[in-house]
Amino acid sequence: MKAIKLSQTFFVALFIGLFSISATYAASPAAVTAMNLRQKFVQLVQYPETAVKSALVGEVEVVFTLNDDGSVNVKSITSSNDELAKYVKDKITETAPCSECVSPFNQYYKVKFVFKLT
Repeated sequence: MKAIKLSQTFFVALFIGLFSISATYAASPAAVTAMNLRQKFVQLVQYPETAVKSALVGEVEVVFTLNDDGSVNVKSITSSNDELAKYVKDKITETAPCSECVSPFNQYYKVKFVFKLT
């Protein structure tokens, strides 16, 4: 009987400990926003048809912040191909890709796009 109570107490303590540890590792608002932005940009920025026909390849890295209305403010853009850089900048600034995001604003984000023919 004493062993059963001891084992029950042990398992309850273990459960509470594991629960508190998992709550500590919950995703922060910045991480959730970054994941949401990445998903939205993957959907928004597709390999342009003209680039495929012209066999344009390259990488584009964009550093930006989100404004309060969810629009993108590009801080810097580096690329191995100027046409692809212009395309990416136009695509991510023409709409507010994260209008439903609530926080954190005015934080720097970096997204890298790789365009290659397969």
